[in-house]
Amino acid sequence: MDVKPRIAALIEHLQQGLLERDTPARLALLAALAGEHLLLLGPPGTAKSELSRRLHTLLTDGAYFERLLTRFSVPEELFGPLSIKALEQDRYLRQTKGYLPEASVAFIDEIFKANSAILNSLLTLLNERQFDNGSERREVPLVSVIAASNELPEGAELNALYDRFLLRYQVAPVSDQAFTALLTLNHGYQAPPPELRLSGAELAAIRRLAERLPLAPALVRLLTRLRAFLAEQEMTVSDRRWRKVVKLLKVSACCNGETEAGLFDAWLLPHCLWQQPEQYPRLEAWLQEHIAADPGFSPQLVAELVDSWQQRLAQDADPVLPALNEQGYQLYLDEAGQPVTERDGFRPRHNAAGEALYRQPRLPDTSFTEQEIRNLGGNLDQYEPVLEPYQRPTALRPRAWPAAHLAARLAQLDERIGELGQYLDWLTQQQRELAPRLRQHLWLSPALAVQARHQLEQQQQALGRQRERLLALRRDFAALPVEA
Repeated sequence: MDVKPRIAALIEHLQQGLLERDTPARLALLAALAGEHLLLLGPPGTAKSELSRRLHTLLTDGAYFERLLTRFSVPEELFGPLSIKALEQDRYLRQTKGYLPEASVAFIDEIFKANSAILNSLLTLLNERQFDNGSERREVPLVSVIAASNELPEGAELNALYDRFLLRYQVAPVSDQAFTALLTLNHGYQAPPPELRLSGAELAAIRRLAERLPLAPALVRLLTRLRAFLAEQEMTVSDRRWRKVVKLLKVSACCNGETEAGLFDAWLLPHCLWQQPEQYPRLEAWLQEHIAADPGFSPQLVAELVDSWQQRLAQDADPVLPALNEQGYQLYLDEAGQPVTERDGFRPRHNAAGEALYRQPRLPDTSFTEQEIRNLGGNLDQYEPVLEPYQRPTALRPRAWPAAHLAARLAQLDERIGELGQYLDWLTQQQRELAPRLRQHLWLSPALAVQARHQLEQQQQALGRQRERLLALRRDFAALPVEA
C-alpha cells in the first residue's frame, strides 16, 4: 500500500498559503493518520482554526464540527440538544446530528474552558471514541480533534484532558521576515481532488500496516536514552503516553514508505513529550544531537570503552615478577635507580627520634637502636641494619602471559574493532544517502536535515579516532610476552 505520494500531495494542499506553519500542518495530518489529537497553544489569529478546516477537506468521510468554549458552556453546545420526544417517553437522548458525536474532524477553541458538566463525556469521546447517549454507548466516527488554547490548564481536573492530546505545538505570529509576505498573501485555498482524499477504510489500513512495523534497534536505544534524559530534567511521561508515541512513530515510518520505524521518525518526539512550553527547546536540542546516529555508538561511550581497554593493557603490561642477579639474589633499585642487592647494604631505617634501627638475625624480629644494644650489653657487629623501604622497591622483569589469555584479549578487541568498523561504514552510507533521502522525506524539516548531516560528520571523525586507538591497543597487546 503505497500512500506516500498521496500524503505528500496532501501536505502541500494543507500548507498552501500558510506562512511558517509547515510543522503544525504536518503534525495535524500525522495526528489524523494515527487517530490522535493535536493541541495548538498560542494567541488568536494564528491560523489554528484554518488548519482544522483544511484538515477536514483531506478526508472523504464524516462531518466537520467547530466550537468555542467558555466557562459557561453547557453540554448541549458540544453534544447536541435533548430530544423532547424522547423526554416525553422518559428517555434521556440527545439529537447529535451536526454536533461533535457525528464529526470526523473537530476544532475546539479554548478547550481548557471545559467545565465538569462536559468533561467526562469529552474525555470518553476523545480517548475511547465512544459517546454515552442516554442508556446506550455508541461508537463515534471521530478521526482527530484539533484543540486551541491561549493558556495551559489550571487545576488537576483538567490534567486528564491535557494528556489526551498526544501532539502539542506552540504557535506564534509570523516573524518579521515573513511579514511582507503576509500582507501580500492570496488567502485562497484549493481543496484536494477527491481521488487524493483519504477514506476511513484507508486510514484504518494505514494503522494496521503501521502496527506491524518493528522498531529499529537504534531507535529503541534512542528512546531509552531519552527516557533517562527526561528523568534528569524531572519531566514525567506516563507509560500510556510512551505506547502512543511508539504508535505515532510507526505511522510516521509507514507513511514514509519505510520497513521499520527508525531514527529519522524521532523528529516528532519533542512535540509529544513537553508539559510546559519552556521544556520544548531542551528536548529539541537533545534530539538534534542524537537523531542521525545510533546512541549505542556515541563518541563519549566509545571513548570510555577504549579507556577501559587502555587500563587493561596497563595492568597486563605491568611488570610484577622480581628480577634476580646471577648469584640468585633479588635485585632492588637504589635512589639513583641502580640495581643493588641486600648484600650491598641499604640506608638503615630510623625511628621517630631519628635513631638508626638494627636487629640480631638470631633473635626474634625486634628492632633496637644503637644505645639499646649497648644497654643490653650486646655487640653492634652482631646486628644488621633494618633496611629503609624505597619508592621503587624492586627491579622488575616483564610478566609472561599464557597464550590463551592473550588470544582471548585479542579476540575481544577484534570484536570491538569489527563492530566499530561496521558502524563507521554505516555512517559513511548514511552520509552518502542522506541528501536524496531527506529530499524525499515526508516529515523532516530542512533545519533538522542540516543538523543531521553535521552530526554524522562529527561522529564519524570522533569514532575514527577511537578506532585508531583500538588498533594501537591491539598491537600493544599482541606484543606482550607469551609463556614458553
